[in-house]
Amino acid sequence: MELLTPLEENLIKRSVMGDILKKSAAKFPDNRILRFRDKNYTYREFNDIVNRCAHGLTSLGIKKGDMAAILSHNCDSYLLYFWALLKIGAVMTPINWMLKDKEIKDIVIHSESVFFLVEDNLIPEVMKIKSDLTCVKNFGYINLWNSDVPEDWLNFEDLCSDKYPSVEPELIIDDSDPALLLYTSGTEAAPKGAILSHGGFVSTFPASLDLQIIPGDIILLGAPLFHIAAHYLAFSQFAMGNFLLLEYIPDMKEILELTQEEKVTHWSWPTTVYMNLPNVQGFENYDLSSLRVLGVWGAVVPPTLLETWKKIIPGIIYTHGWGQTELNGSGILNIGKEFERNPESIGKPMTGMEVKIFGPDDKELPVGEIGEIVVRSKSVMTGYYKEKEKTAQTFRGGWHHTGDLGKYDEEGFLYFVDRLKDMIKTGGENVASADVEITLFEHPDIFEVAVIGLPDDLWGEAVTAFVTLNPGAKADENEIISWAKQNMAPYKVPKKVVFIDEIPKNPSGKILKKELREQYS
Repeated sequence: MELLTPLEENLIKRSVMGDILKKSAAKFPDNRILRFRDKNYTYREFNDIVNRCAHGLTSLGIKKGDMAAILSHNCDSYLLYFWALLKIGAVMTPINWMLKDKEIKDIVIHSESVFFLVEDNLIPEVMKIKSDLTCVKNFGYINLWNSDVPEDWLNFEDLCSDKYPSVEPELIIDDSDPALLLYTSGTEAAPKGAILSHGGFVSTFPASLDLQIIPGDIILLGAPLFHIAAHYLAFSQFAMGNFLLLEYIPDMKEILELTQEEKVTHWSWPTTVYMNLPNVQGFENYDLSSLRVLGVWGAVVPPTLLETWKKIIPGIIYTHGWGQTELNGSGILNIGKEFERNPESIGKPMTGMEVKIFGPDDKELPVGEIGEIVVRSKSVMTGYYKEKEKTAQTFRGGWHHTGDLGKYDEEGFLYFVDRLKDMIKTGGENVASADVEITLFEHPDIFEVAVIGLPDDLWGEAVTAFVTLNPGAKADENEIISWAKQNMAPYKVPKKVVFIDEIPKNPSGKILKKELREQYS
């Protein structure tokens, strides 16, 4: 009997990302996999280009375990690049395109990226710090806008050209090998690089069924691909042979046009997008009847949002949940009738997730008591890159400590209470900012709200609400505080209401309370 080579044995046993695309290309060769702008790809075409790109990147000396950064808005090249890196065992490091030069520099240097792919109109920001990026051996660009580019930068299209073979790369890749180095959003502290493994990614795919995504679905994705939610949605589709429509950035009119044209079945947007879409001129003339599932992001879902969209699309399925970069896209999910019945809850653990509530002593708390949400799952990151102490602090007793507070009810529903760092200590009482936000959202004049504690000599911290009003609304500070006194406990009532034009958020829709604290403290 002939013995298997180490590579043959690895190919049989492993469950890694590159093989997912390879198998889907064989199973669904003529299915459309992706549309971006006017470009469409079938599974066979996409996989062939990915393989050519993998060999192109290898020709630059990029090898298994190397980090490779990208700074770009959503586009087809983004996904081609990621899949190519996955197939050669290299690790992609996505960078938020909203970051400034110093922030970009910190991530590239910290990640030790050897290759840096940049959207052409973002190159000027990178040129400010290029001389400091000594770890980068080659710079490449994505030609989206025909912008001027430095002569020594490589065109990504050339790396995917026919001069490279379309055969599958052959090398040993294990489930435990890193696939993605994704930096946390840094809403409260400096970003940390979460290492997400091949096996962790693959383990999340069954949970896509929890999202009511089924074979044949058509997904419109506008979430930025530097965010874990976008990766989770995109890659789970490719395992099913589904079709993904990719938005450069969310454009209200384009969302409606693409949904009508391509018969999109699944949306996933922040609450603000759902609030703004009905205001698009001619909204009522678009055919949205193909939509089956609306995924809603955001810690707080305004009660009026569900009511509005139930009238627009009767029978639609809603999903709303909770997750973190460190969890690889999985987490807690509230869905359908349960969400409509209990919209205050973030739901129940998704497939493959074990979730408990721990007290300060890291012991499990009884139902109804507030404590830290802790998670155990194969999908959880393997650790923070170059951060042994923070990794050890996060993984205590085999559980990932999320830094979020929550509680269970008797039916097994989980409730998000607040970030540990967002709890407001005022006059000897603990106030959950999210609790105040949920109530204030019910005020008819309030469009968005963020609540924080600001230093106060008398109260320690004063509950402070930052508010944006609906168009034409005229509520003032006294009116909102008076209303709050009638609708919440006295110690929760905001001591101050600040009216601002826009609540600061990162591209994933998370409110940047750190910015509010820094500006108003």
